[in-house]
Amino acid sequence: MAEAKVFPMNAFVSVLRGETADQTQLDMLAYITQAETVDADVAPVAQALSKAWIYEQEPGLTSYAEGDIAKLGNQVKIEALPEGEAVRAQAVLNILADLKAENAALQAEVEKLNAEKAELAAKISPLEAKVKTIDAQNATGEQKVAVASTKLDEMTKKLNDLMAEVDKVKSQGVVVAGVAGDGAAAADAGDGMSTGPQVGGEPEADFGLGGDAFGGDSW
Repeated sequence: MAEAKVFPMNAFVSVLRGETADQTQLDMLAYITQAETVDADVAPVAQALSKAWIYEQEPGLTSYAEGDIAKLGNQVKIEALPEGEAVRAQAVLNILADLKAENAALQAEVEKLNAEKAELAAKISPLEAKVKTIDAQNATGEQKVAVASTKLDEMTKKLNDLMAEVDKVKSQGVVVAGVAGDGAAAADAGDGMSTGPQVGGEPEADFGLGGDAFGGDSW
């Protein structure tokens, strides 16, 4: 066991009261628990362990009023925890220190992720605006394509109707009114009649027999 050590009475009283630890009290807690150091984050646990040890050594202190304890003097001599008790106390404080370190690492990771999230959001924002613009343009393009398709369908229907009329003319030999126009129909009708024999008019001199039918020595 370490030798007893003297500490200011106000540090001793602040430990018993559980007050916020200053550096003097932290040094006192580290001595009692035999820890290398005790920081403010684990001080409340170290206070509880030290307070239990102090009351175990001086049970009469539990009956003192706060003001009465302060009247005991300016300094107090305190013994550290026995080795076995000190090891257990240090184990508890080490667990708390490890948890503190893990928490700090987690906080740092969270801050890093938040920074990356903000950076990513800054990059995504203009991309989202571009996507909206492209979607709007695509919607307009789809409307134009739909109009063009409708017009194409109409023209295709007219072409099919015209081809049907042409096929009908070919099969019947008669131009259907309205397909090629009145002038064309009349012309086609005239052409159709020209294939028959020519009649009327003056007779040919040779009656179509070639040469003079009454000439020569044939008679």
